[in-house]
Amino acid sequence: MTPDSVHLLTRSTQMSLFRDEQGHVRRAYYGPRLREPGDALEAAAEAPLLYSSLADSVTGLPNASDEYGICITQADGTLSLRLECLGWEVLALDEDREEAVFYCKDPSYPVRVEIHVRSHRESDAFMQWAVIRNEGKGGIRIHRAASGQLNLRAGRYFVTSFRGTWGGESLMSEEEIQRGHELSLLSGTGTRAAQEGSPGFIISLDGPAQEDSGEVILGALAWSGNYRIWFRHSPYHYLFAGAGPDVAPASYLLDGGGTFETPPLILVHSGNGKGEASRRIHRWARRYGLRGGGTERLTLLNSWEGVYFTFTEKVLHGMMKRAADLGIELFVLDDGWFGNQFPRNDARAGLGDWQVNRDKLPHGLEGLVRQTEKLGIRFGLWVEPEMVNPQSELYQEHPEWVIGLPHRENRLERSQYLLDLSNPDVRRYILGVMRELLGKHPGISYVKWDCNRKISDPGSSWLDASHQGNLSMDYVRGYEIILDTLAAEFPDVVFQACSSGGGRADYGTMRRHHEFWTSDNTDACERVFMQWGIGHLFPAISMASHVTASPNHQTGRATPLKFRFDVAMSGRLGFELQPCDMTEEDMAFSRRALAEYKRIRPVVQFGDLYRLSSPYESRVASLMYVHEKRAVVFAWLMDKWLADSPPPLRLKGLDPDARYLVREINMNENGPVTGAHERVFGGDFLMNAGIRIPWKKVFQSVCIEVVETGS
Repeated sequence: MTPDSVHLLTRSTQMSLFRDEQGHVRRAYYGPRLREPGDALEAAAEAPLLYSSLADSVTGLPNASDEYGICITQADGTLSLRLECLGWEVLALDEDREEAVFYCKDPSYPVRVEIHVRSHRESDAFMQWAVIRNEGKGGIRIHRAASGQLNLRAGRYFVTSFRGTWGGESLMSEEEIQRGHELSLLSGTGTRAAQEGSPGFIISLDGPAQEDSGEVILGALAWSGNYRIWFRHSPYHYLFAGAGPDVAPASYLLDGGGTFETPPLILVHSGNGKGEASRRIHRWARRYGLRGGGTERLTLLNSWEGVYFTFTEKVLHGMMKRAADLGIELFVLDDGWFGNQFPRNDARAGLGDWQVNRDKLPHGLEGLVRQTEKLGIRFGLWVEPEMVNPQSELYQEHPEWVIGLPHRENRLERSQYLLDLSNPDVRRYILGVMRELLGKHPGISYVKWDCNRKISDPGSSWLDASHQGNLSMDYVRGYEIILDTLAAEFPDVVFQACSSGGGRADYGTMRRHHEFWTSDNTDACERVFMQWGIGHLFPAISMASHVTASPNHQTGRATPLKFRFDVAMSGRLGFELQPCDMTEEDMAFSRRALAEYKRIRPVVQFGDLYRLSSPYESRVASLMYVHEKRAVVFAWLMDKWLADSPPPLRLKGLDPDARYLVREINMNENGPVTGAHERVFGGDFLMNAGIRIPWKKVFQSVCIEVVETGS
């Protein structure tokens, strides 16, 4: 065993690192925890680099790749960086986290790189990132700076990704990376990068990813800007993979004395399929990856699909009253409440002018807050502070604050421009607006933070000519500064990340928000697919899912109210409709369903996820959550064939020796569907024989509570 080694251990996994004779840091092992951790160094001579630079890459060797993690042009114009590890330390951060920091330096240039690897004992998760320090006087240009890399050895490699677009976010697909081929997952929008695909992946070794068997590595990049994730299957059967921010198309200029820190790459390993990998990253996320991951999320009514821009104070009061009658805990006023000289009556005006529109709301926001307090519910508000309409007082006063290219027409998207968050004056303005809103209205307990366009004309009047390539990175850092400041000053306000739907469903954003809006597409049928995909990376507590009107406003598809509830109840339940238009029958069902959700909320929001039947592979989609001695099962019939009989639902995650009371909940007027209602079964029976459901028609759904009994 080499003395220059570090073994980071969790409950079930292990990562072993060491410094070789040339001063390189190498990863000797990443996999299941060994009884003797030092055995991982047996094949140390073949271990790949933990973090490679351009000058470190050695081609021609079986375990070497010309894919490098970091690429720099030095101040003298030389495209070169070689990293020598001068030393390291292992920090015990607390009882759960341990961090190894390797201090590397280029022997010929004043550039230092710290490589950080952090373990999380209870969740079996690791994080890796790098810190680049320019200790010279001249600037250096960073062309690539990955957060982490992997070098894997197997016979075959399959990669699952979560790609998408507006209205169809995080749709899951899997493909085999053939020998000699590569796959890159990219996003270059600058702001709503996750809408092109959440920056996460699953690598399955030796076969397609299975739910409960096989070796997989799940990764997620904690970054809300441009990213690049790559996979290369070498001719020698190694898979080289890595992930990090993408500075393309221009390099990032790091001035003398400056520091550049990559976002963390979160990794979990599982020898028992992707189901266990998801449960591990969910446990990590609830403790470290989300704001307030240990606090229950409230049910809410969002005004958007109910009234859009057209509302009055009286209309909102009516919605609030109905919401309170239903048992909803929070009312959120969406777009359209602001602007006086340029009133926000549609998407073409008002962004940037965050004054209350007194024509619509004569008693202001304080009047709405008083009304919600009188009804015993809370109040929330929609904002989009990163944007500005040309028809606004702000744009007339500060046209230089928007992102755009000189000598070029600045293109509009959704009738708006993007404010330049690299500019500290812009950040001060946004912070001033939010401080006034939240400081003067302490009754605002929830903020829906939207971002509805990308960077299309990447120019900044704030940055000088040599730093124009820094815009996409500095924009994200500016966004993070604003949200971190607001979190510190208003710690009790819940923040939702919305970006034309799921454009910021990433762990960079979620460190600063409590939840994300999964998609602007609220069709319950399509939401099953999107929530199934994003649920591989994110726990249910982070996933906002709303009951909306039927036919659906985006697709025109009609679905039963129970189906819409059962889909929304598998995430953070909310409403997005005009409750005053609901029939008394639907109101009665909704009251019962909301009460049931509050009762099972701890199971859904804090439970371990077990996927039972995939909508991508079956006409039945089903999943369940297990928390302490309770479980909740959701099943949805996505399509119906007459000559068809889907298999029973075989549950997972139960104690095979325990007895469980099975109860259907959230039932409609037809009563229970299964023959298992109000019966007691053994955990072994429920997991092996399962529950039979006599499916009858498309969009039928079932919600089942399973509670351990004392006998």
